[in-house]
Amino acid sequence: MFAKLFGWWGSSWVTTCLLGLLTLVILVYYYWWKLPHPRYPPGVRGIPVMGALPLLGKFAHKVIMRWSHEKYGPVMSVRFGPSDSVVLNDYESVYEALVKQGPAFLTRPNIELINSYSNGYGFGFAEGNKKYMEVRHFTLKALRGFGIGGRVMEERVSEVAQDLVQSLQELDGKPTNFRMIVGTTVSNVIASIVLGKKFHPKDEDFQRHVQLIFDRLNINIIFGDEETASYILVLMYFPLLRHIPPFKNACKKFVDVHFKQFDFCRKEILEHKKNLDENEPGDYIDAFLVEMKKHSPQDSWFHDESLMVCVADLFLAGTETSTSTIMWGVVVLINYPEIQEKLHQEITNTTGEALPSLNHRDDLPLLQAFIQEVYRCMTLVPLGVQHQTTKDVEISGYCIPKDTVVFTNIDAVHHDPNIWKNPSEFNIYRHIDKDGKFIPSKKVIPFGIGCRSCLGEKLARIEIFLFLANIIKRFKVLPDPESQDLPPMDDGITGFGFFPFPFKAVVLPRKNEE
Repeated sequence: MFAKLFGWWGSSWVTTCLLGLLTLVILVYYYWWKLPHPRYPPGVRGIPVMGALPLLGKFAHKVIMRWSHEKYGPVMSVRFGPSDSVVLNDYESVYEALVKQGPAFLTRPNIELINSYSNGYGFGFAEGNKKYMEVRHFTLKALRGFGIGGRVMEERVSEVAQDLVQSLQELDGKPTNFRMIVGTTVSNVIASIVLGKKFHPKDEDFQRHVQLIFDRLNINIIFGDEETASYILVLMYFPLLRHIPPFKNACKKFVDVHFKQFDFCRKEILEHKKNLDENEPGDYIDAFLVEMKKHSPQDSWFHDESLMVCVADLFLAGTETSTSTIMWGVVVLINYPEIQEKLHQEITNTTGEALPSLNHRDDLPLLQAFIQEVYRCMTLVPLGVQHQTTKDVEISGYCIPKDTVVFTNIDAVHHDPNIWKNPSEFNIYRHIDKDGKFIPSKKVIPFGIGCRSCLGEKLARIEIFLFLANIIKRFKVLPDPESQDLPPMDDGITGFGFFPFPFKAVVLPRKNEE
């Protein structure tokens, strides 16, 4: 028997197979644990193929922050699926990367799922090449030309804010989820800049357009459950799965949402082409069409497809950011009625019968502190938008090789115990000095920093200030009397961002309080 056994072991075929299997195991092990560089940041490798993905749970940014604090330090690596990435978890490393060495972090990784509808154009995930930078610089100049950050834009936002007040008054105190009301109003500000016109708040085509904007980011809402939405997140790291059910169906639905919004943008662009006055461009689309005539489509990104994606991205960023921040603000007002009353008193005492304006800002320290604390506690894009290094870079003594994907854990910066005392606590007074004045913080960075920070930051800050000021002055915001629970401040919809769960609230005009 033993002779047969050893004879079997000694057969060349079996020996070859075993040696081959052993070699494969060694190669896989070597590949999995080998770092891209001897001075690469330490971190979590996870399990073969999936990496750390199964370990991250719903709040990946919080898990990574814990790993950073407990073991690896602020600059660490995480293997997402089969790919190595670096995550920066404190303000100093984020600033070092995106500001001091900004050009090295200018570009974005190539994500096939996003390219399947954008073809690489737009502002969010476009490669940071010369053609993209030309479009970005043009856009910044054009937006300034149409009043972003100036008095004209403040007046426009203030006017639209009164439309919101009117819409909320029409609710007549009924418990309502008014996210769409806020979103439609905010999006009308973008429409006035990009399209040169406003829509009636109840315009069905425009409401569908705003809903599609929400759907582009809130993938849990598109699919109705977190399990199905997770297919999309998996496709970010394993794009080949898009050919296999159920990933194939999820991918199609996700891409279709974007194409439907493109239809709205394409229609508006065609209308602008028919009525274009090259001597007096009235909005962003007009200005882009005029600029297109100065460039060859083959040598630049000034062409129809690029314009369509840019318009869609401007609506996406300009609508979702402000709407979600305002709705998070409403969640806090419901949870902290005593803060709501102090804010109302401050705004009323400062503005009197006048509409709140940016001129009142310095006299509204509590309101500014409230907004900054909302930015800090409810980070809309917790891990930021991904960057990719254009060359080998050194951060905090570690080498980050060229073409490495880098995440900035903005939520970790906003909850850094070395900066913020009791960081999980919502406390507006951390932003007020001993003289009662507001303390602006450079370490609250909801819009990112550096060369790829949010294009519409100035507009978003104006909108959020004026919209919340008008809501707080004119209404008392109360929880839905039919709900047993208040909308949570520490939980929400996750996916490409962090958004409040749908909730109903009562808005009572202050004159009818009694």
